[in-house]
Amino acid sequence: MKDIDFFEKISCGALICKNDKYSTILKANSAFYKMVGYTKDEMKRIHKNRFSELVVDDLTEILEKVNQAVGAEKKLDYEYRIKNKDNKIMWIHDVATYDEENDLFHVIIMDITYREKELNKVRKNLERDLLSNLLNRAALEKKVKSTIAKKVTGLQSLILIDLDNFKCINDSMGHQKGDEVITFIGMKLKEIFDKEGIVGRLGGDEFVVYLENVSKVDLEVYLERMIAELEMTIEKIKIKSTIGVAYDKKGKCNFKELYKLADLALYALKKTNKGCYLIKEI
Repeated sequence: MKDIDFFEKISCGALICKNDKYSTILKANSAFYKMVGYTKDEMKRIHKNRFSELVVDDLTEILEKVNQAVGAEKKLDYEYRIKNKDNKIMWIHDVATYDEENDLFHVIIMDITYREKELNKVRKNLERDLLSNLLNRAALEKKVKSTIAKKVTGLQSLILIDLDNFKCINDSMGHQKGDEVITFIGMKLKEIFDKEGIVGRLGGDEFVVYLENVSKVDLEVYLERMIAELEMTIEKIKIKSTIGVAYDKKGKCNFKELYKLADLALYALKKTNKGCYLIKEI
């Protein structure tokens, strides 16, 4: 079989590219053009045969990896994103071999978008608490810390929620009934905050909400709604919420400091006045 036959018949995208900053395409097979949605003429006319113009991710990092492969005389084996003619983002696995004599790359690319979608589903499932369908403790803490690190304005709040008499439900009616309560609370918290906050379950009957750029007046509206909507009575056992709040007016606190302040407010209420909220400002 001739080389050209193999080049055309391979089901993956196959290219020969210059070793330049554009990875200029010298030759590509039909599978490549089908993958990206451009004809050979369109690729030449619209993108001047520059493969780099399809790449979504940071080219600096990719070019550095290319230079390392050339210097070490190794294959380039990398995964990154490109954009096809319909502006659809695709994940590809790129395997390239450097031809030193001709200063070019022989490249095979495979569409692995389906795999990334499945991996994203798995990642999201790992971040979720199974009963409440909220973020679990680790995922919530990571997301809040990331949000705080990117903050450019002040005003942030951390809300800790503890369910009063929840242990009575578990002890008198069994853990299945307790699980139903947790599921209900998770659903109500998602309703109350919709997409306005980061909401999670710490474990047991403890929940947390992080809010950005919410005034104290609006914060109190949220808290009043939580007190009202999270209350329930199950066979004469009344479930209420005790809520400790850290209100950081200048946005100076990190996650640990916010948590400590909210926990102090919650602890003070649990000793004296359950079923309401207390805001500690800083």
